[in-house]
Amino acid sequence: MASTAGFCPGVKNAIDKVLELAKSTKKPIYTLGPLIHNRQVIETLKEKNIHAVSDAAEITERDAILVIRAHGIPPELETAIRARALEVVDATCPLVKHVHRTIAGYAEKGYETVIVGDKDHAEVVGLLGCALGRGHVISGPEEAAALPRMEKANIVAQTTQEEDVFLAAVKAVRKKTGELAVSNTICKPTKDRQKETVELAKTSDLVIVVGGKNSANTARLFQICQKLAPAAVHIEKEDELDAALLKDKNFIFITAGASTPSWMIEKVLAQVHELTGAAKSSLEERLSFLWKLCITSGLYTALSAAALAYVCMKLEGAPV
Repeated sequence: MASTAGFCPGVKNAIDKVLELAKSTKKPIYTLGPLIHNRQVIETLKEKNIHAVSDAAEITERDAILVIRAHGIPPELETAIRARALEVVDATCPLVKHVHRTIAGYAEKGYETVIVGDKDHAEVVGLLGCALGRGHVISGPEEAAALPRMEKANIVAQTTQEEDVFLAAVKAVRKKTGELAVSNTICKPTKDRQKETVELAKTSDLVIVVGGKNSANTARLFQICQKLAPAAVHIEKEDELDAALLKDKNFIFITAGASTPSWMIEKVLAQVHELTGAAKSSLEERLSFLWKLCITSGLYTALSAAALAYVCMKLEGAPV
């Protein structure tokens, strides 16, 4: 199982913020668009009365809280939202905010902006809003030919973009510009996840990619795995696996996108163990089970309390 799989820091920060809000207030909580691209997590948030809206105008309660999701939004939209009678909580990923500032800084100097990413993705829509009307979106090097001639431009990447695609796009865009500033804004968690995926997918008989079908970074991981491994599958839940898929596979690699919670990945791992009959009785797993049993049963707390009481009685000179 990939060590880099699961929530990236930006997504975890957004999830933590809304859950803390749900605990600390009785006010209705809304997110501008789905907080993350994972249906199971969104359903869990709904159970806690945290709902997604596509437009702030949909919110009728005057005391409501509106959360800006990790993907960020265009500056003009944020200004309009803050002008409303709503409490606004910004959960935009700090790394995405950094890209906003990078684009805005170059745009103010007269540079045009080229964004390498998915034009309809929420993050890219937000980035484009910082380009002062001089932004272009391309999905890769093949679309660079359609760009107009630019005297000076700044090229950035959607934070979850595949690095090879971005670097190839840089080479192609150079031919369309007099001066090109390159801002490699792919975030480190994405780079680490893609690097690990490339290394392990090459040696795997099967790669299982876990995550929302509408998640851009999960889709990219799956595309990488399809190129490198003999077999790859993209699933959202563990019940999508069957024994036939896993038959005769000696090395199975499980990875996941940045919007996939660890509990979903663990369920997939458990399902693979069950369907393959893989041994679970390793010393590490047994020790892990005993430790969890010790904590959840209260035995750890009881032993700690007994030890503390013993020390206090000895210090006081009381008979034990």
